[in-house]
Amino acid sequence: MSLKLFLSDLHIGDGAANDDFVYDLELVRLLNQLKDVDEKYEVVIIGDGLEILEGESVRKIGLVNFDQVCKSVNKDAVESIINRHKSVFEFLRSLARTNKIHYIVGNHDYYLLVNDGLRNAFVDFMNSDNFEIIPHFYDEENGIFAQHGSQYDLMHAFTIGKNGDLIPPLGDYVTRYTMSSFEPMLKSVHLPTEIVRDYDNVRPTMDVVDWLEYINSVYKIPVDLVGEWVKSFLKIFNTQEFDKWIKTRFPRAYEFGEFFFRNSIFFQMGRKITRWGDEIQRFKGTNYLKSKAEKILNSSNMPQWKISEKDVAGYSKEVPQIDYSKLKVVLFGHNHLPGFYVIPTPQGARYYVNTGTWRPLVEKSRGKWGQLIFHKKTELNYAVIETNKGESVVETHLVSRVVLN
Repeated sequence: MSLKLFLSDLHIGDGAANDDFVYDLELVRLLNQLKDVDEKYEVVIIGDGLEILEGESVRKIGLVNFDQVCKSVNKDAVESIINRHKSVFEFLRSLARTNKIHYIVGNHDYYLLVNDGLRNAFVDFMNSDNFEIIPHFYDEENGIFAQHGSQYDLMHAFTIGKNGDLIPPLGDYVTRYTMSSFEPMLKSVHLPTEIVRDYDNVRPTMDVVDWLEYINSVYKIPVDLVGEWVKSFLKIFNTQEFDKWIKTRFPRAYEFGEFFFRNSIFFQMGRKITRWGDEIQRFKGTNYLKSKAEKILNSSNMPQWKISEKDVAGYSKEVPQIDYSKLKVVLFGHNHLPGFYVIPTPQGARYYVNTGTWRPLVEKSRGKWGQLIFHKKTELNYAVIETNKGESVVETHLVSRVVLN
């Protein structure tokens, strides 16, 4: 019998403003309890285990280009996280003496993949051959494939240019830009600390506009938060990073860039269109990660759906060699939306699992009289796959937690 634990998007940070991880005890308890089931169980962290992108080390580097921030972030980014959450990392280091730990890189901890000093700081601390940092995980024997999922997100995927050059994800720059521009303004209006933290946890992301309007109304802030947020994004549209990204991603739209992307009127129109798109996607049940998993799991019959070079761009120079005829389970994280889906294939039922997050979520709803309200909850999600005598059992676990006022 063997057991594998899959979890993602822990976002364990350095204690700075964007560190929402306060679940050290719960995580250690989970890791310890699984020893009673299988002493040699494996851990697979499906990306964003560490919150490096929004940590203080990256904030101090400033708004340099992507290549420069990859080179500049130093081992302090990892060491400060470990020191902040000692109980978790000491337990993981102890566990790695006997158990395998596979750490997949996501978009918030991507620098681990390309920065030797940063990666070595983590590897040296773990001090075990059982610990590895990888771009994806593949268990051929049991038919399991796991990848963070940011590779299929428009804002967070790398793009291969016409000349074969690699265009970095715009999402990384937008996050760093917001950290240096809009977030300081949000803190300056003297909101409660927990409210400022909530800004980064609104899901889906475009609901942050409604959240800002809601905060303006509740706290009677003498600042137009939505207006400041729009101004911040309009400035991003005037950067070289945005120009390079949109010219590669949408070459035909690029020629209209001056007209659309640098005009606040059209930004507001785009905001409405995006909202309509969100509602249509919800109505249709569209889920881009689920759609990708469906294609991967049906790739033995549709070879064009196999994982390609563009699906691993920026993360690996080699496309994973997968036996698609024996692939049974695909796991993603990234979008913080846990799920367990049965995927029909000509070979029978296959499965897609999203491991969700361990980060607070702020979601929109309606009050008794139809008024807009927001509620906050925490989800501690994970999945386990237990294999015994050639038969595998997949389980997803969701713990939702709210604070009653």
